[in-house]
Parts: sequence; structure tokens; C-alpha cells
Amino acid sequence: MLNQSHCKLNTLKFQSHLLNWYKFIQPLYQKYVPSSIRHRRNIQHCKLDDVLVISLLCWQVELKITTQLRFYYFLQNNIFPKSSLPERSRFNRICNNAFCFLQWIRIGILKQHSNNPKYTIIDSLPLPLCQPIRNKRCKVLTDYADIGYNATKKQYYYGLKGSFEVGSDGHIWAYTLSKASKHDIKMVEDLLRQYRCQYILADQGYLSNKLKKKLEKEGIWFWTPSRKNMKEKKQENSKFLKKKRKYIETVFSKLVNLFDIERIRVQSILGFRLRLEQCLLVYTIKNELAQ
Repeated sequence: MLNQSHCKLNTLKFQSHLLNWYKFIQPLYQKYVPSSIRHRRNIQHCKLDDVLVISLLCWQVELKITTQLRFYYFLQNNIFPKSSLPERSRFNRICNNAFCFLQWIRIGILKQHSNNPKYTIIDSLPLPLCQPIRNKRCKVLTDYADIGYNATKKQYYYGLKGSFEVGSDGHIWAYTLSKASKHDIKMVEDLLRQYRCQYILADQGYLSNKLKKKLEKEGIWFWTPSRKNMKEKKQENSKFLKKKRKYIETVFSKLVNLFDIERIRVQSILGFRLRLEQCLLVYTIKNELAQ
């Protein structure tokens, strides 16, 4: 069934949609990808140029095709003649190598077109790799994944944990992947190395006096709600900050509903990172166009 194309669009005007993505990506590629990469050696001999590969990856997200194999057969049967499309394993390598292109463009859009957010929100999102019933039998990405606990659904899962830093403008400014069992606090510094904001909101999972004092010395105001058994003084604006912090859950809901980010089924960590970066780039573009 993997070779069957699944598309939720009402009209199947494939070529026109791909052409629109190509026209949109081309100036972004010229602007944000380093010239040393754009003019690298023997680039004229590539079977698929970089802009076309990036456009295909963005278009794949829009078509809601989640597996690379299914997308390859879809292109082979509907878009490209068999002679013009690289062999399947080579096509997968070309797509994996485009990971840096997607990241450069996404970060370039954020820095160029978005103002620095007033505050950022940090939270984690479980990224399971299988159904809970297969937690102890799954062997996918064994070097990177393990069993962790999903507090929202109150169940254990096998997979990875994505930690995200979302700005008050709705953009995802930083993210990192870790094992599912790794504590959220250990990922804060990795996120701040990617993007540092003066005001940061988090939930109770990030409660740590040591971390709070360390960030305070660095000029960062780190807020987390206090537990009921804590004797700290209640802040007057705690309810307001709790409402603001919940905004990241809305962003996570969009990622899950629009891009099915909790059902990434791949066999390599490169493929996982590529799929995640595809979704984040399309989300950033759509969010920027909506503002």
C-alpha cells in the first residue's frame, strides 16, 4: 500500500501546485543559502537542482504524504518520466542532503521578516515512533529513542522528545530532539544556544531553582508556575502568565493536526530530522504569510 498516492486535495492539478512552490522557493534559495553552496563544484550535473528538491519537499508536506517511498512513487507516476527521476535510494539521499537548505531558509525567514518576540515559551512534545502496545518490541532508532512518559495522555511511549521554543509571534525559534526519557530541564540550554530571549515562560516540568538562578545571572527572567505545596509567594500576574504559556499548546495542536507530526514513521534519524524540518519550514512560511 505504500506505493499508492494519498492526497487530500479536491483538485489534482499537480504540476501547477509544484510550479507555485518553485517560484516561491527560488528567491528564498538565492537569498538565504550561502553562495559557496549555491555555486559548488559540478552542481550543473545534478539531475535535480536544489530549488526543485526544496520545492518537492515542501509540496510533499502540503500533499500530506508522510512516507518518502510513497512520495517517490507518486512523483514517478504523476510528475516525472522514469528516465528523469533518480533511482529511489539516490533520491532519498538527495532529500536528506537538503536538510541544511530547509534550515537555512527557515532561519533566514525568521531573522529577516519577523521581529524579535517579547517573550518565548518552552515546552516539550512527545514524538512516538510506534503504538504503545509495541513499546518494548520496537527497534526503530534504538540509538536515539527510548521509552518515556506522556503526562498529557498518561501513558508510556517509545520514541523521541521534541523540545521547542515558541515566540509570542507564533514562530518556532528553536527546537531540539532528545530521548523520550530525558528530563525537560536538560534541554533548556540547548534551546537557548539557538535563540536567547530575555523573558521565558515554562510549565511545572521546568521547575529548578538552580536553573532559574543561573539564567538570572545571565540576564534571563525564567518563569514557571509554583506547585501547591511550595511556600513561595504567589505572583499577582501568575494567572495571566499561565494563559500566555498555554499558547504553545495551540502551536503544538497546529503541528499535529496540519502535519501529523506525532506520526513520523522513518528508519533513520536523518529521515526523522528531515521530515520535522519540512513541517517547520512550511509552518513558518504559512504563519508568515498569514501575518
